[in-house]
Amino acid sequence: MPSAAPRTIDVNARVVEGLPNALYRVELEDEARTAVTAHVSGSAGILRVRPGDEVVVELMPYDATRGRIVRKR
Repeated sequence: MPSAAPRTIDVNARVVEGLPNALYRVELEDEARTAVTAHVSGSAGILRVRPGDEVVVELMPYDATRGRIVRKR
């Protein structure tokens, strides 16, 4: 029997800078303003992301330092 996929946490964020290898540093919109590294989701197709863009980031509960950009806001 396949195991259930872990639940994800969707948070609003702002792209701070582009990094090598199609990664981005994003700042989460929470009280701590945590910065995490994120990549664009494959299901998002060709999504142009630039510094300053407002995006939605999907975080896994077991590693909150990396995320996946799922769409723009």
